[in-house]
Amino acid sequence: MAKAAVIHSEDSCLIKFEGDKRRPEPSRATIEFPGGFVEVSRCSDGTYWAHVGKRENGKIVSSRVDYDLEGARELGIPDIAQEDKLVKLAMRISI
Repeated sequence: MAKAAVIHSEDSCLIKFEGDKRRPEPSRATIEFPGGFVEVSRCSDGTYWAHVGKRENGKIVSSRVDYDLEGARELGIPDIAQEDKLVKLAMRISI
């Protein structure tokens, strides 16, 4: 059975995907909270999709995009346009 490393501390919980093929991991982990969710899914090519989404009863009260130092100097920290219509953000990440 595929298992993710789950590390608990006094006031935190970490779900860690190592990407080690010798130690089977689930292909997806989801954190649900009132109004939304965070999901990480491993693709067959070893990349990962990270999604942050809201449920029907969720309301986005603020949003932003953060950049590295160079990008922040050029762009600042912009709000996300039409955030009231937003339902999910996604990034595909590889190493």
